[in-house]
Amino acid sequence: MSSNHLFSLLGRLEELITKSPRLAGRAFLPLDEALEIMKKIRVTIPEEVKAAQELVKQKEAILRKAQEDAEHLLTRSRKEAERLLAEHHLIKLAQEEGKEIKDKALQVARQMEEEANRYVFEILGRLEENLLEALKVVHRSKEKYKAAREEDGAAEHNSD
Repeated sequence: MSSNHLFSLLGRLEELITKSPRLAGRAFLPLDEALEIMKKIRVTIPEEVKAAQELVKQKEAILRKAQEDAEHLLTRSRKEAERLLAEHHLIKLAQEEGKEIKDKALQVARQMEEEANRYVFEILGRLEENLLEALKVVHRSKEKYKAAREEDGAAEHNSD
């Protein structure tokens, strides 16, 4: 489920609280509906966390693949270097080519790791923003509910 779904659920909960009838400073919520919304919120939040965990797994898989590619390139360069070493007049060329392949493989691996890190950081940043926004909605709902209770209490006190 998406963060939009989470915000939708929080909005429904807020609406349920603010539109509930009040008596003696207390709101009368339809318990079944409130509990159902809370249950859906509990299910939605772990999915957001699971999505972040999946991104971390993807990053690790990308890094493993980059490492395997680097090792494969290194193995190929070693084999090529050994073949060239058999020929005395090509020793220097083999060393240079092996180093270039190794350097290129390491550079590619570093680039892939940097890109994966940026991507994961961006996704985690978005998740953090969504969770902070959700917390703001909950906080505003609490404040509205508290204010409504205080108004009901003041109205009740004035009528005495």
